[in-house]
Amino acid sequence: MPRLKPGILSPLVLILLHMPASTQINKANEKLTQTQQAILQVEEEIFTAVKNQDTGALERILTDDFVYRSPGNQEVAKADFLKLSASFPYKIVSIWGEELKAHVYGSTAVLTGLQFAKTQTGEGKEETSAVMFTDVFVKRKGKWMLSLAHAMDLPQIPDKYLQKK
Repeated sequence: MPRLKPGILSPLVLILLHMPASTQINKANEKLTQTQQAILQVEEEIFTAVKNQDTGALERILTDDFVYRSPGNQEVAKADFLKLSASFPYKIVSIWGEELKAHVYGSTAVLTGLQFAKTQTGEGKEETSAVMFTDVFVKRKGKWMLSLAHAMDLPQIPDKYLQKK
């Protein structure tokens, strides 16, 4: 299981996004398809579940074979991810996504973008983290579920994103 260090967010927060699906526009300035909006809605549900430490909701959203990966860290399987969610030591103040792109290939969808998370320690210190991510969703029994999440820390947060949330 990944080690939580002060000043560094766990993989749990690094994969989560929050951005209302109804406001998403793709690069060609066309409205998103219903399926793309559904994928973004699942991301929003994940955000809410993590923020509320709602492992029951996460259990329903993650596939049984869910895996989280990031460079230099061990893979985190579903059971450990749920444990991390229940025991995350910081208050999650906000999570938001930028440059989100959903691509659908039949019963598989890939969501990419930038994710930012603001947390607060017990002493009140706030910190914002940023990652580039790829999430892979699969449709099972008519429902989109997160199967694979991959994230890479950004070395520096672009100023234009720090003013948000």
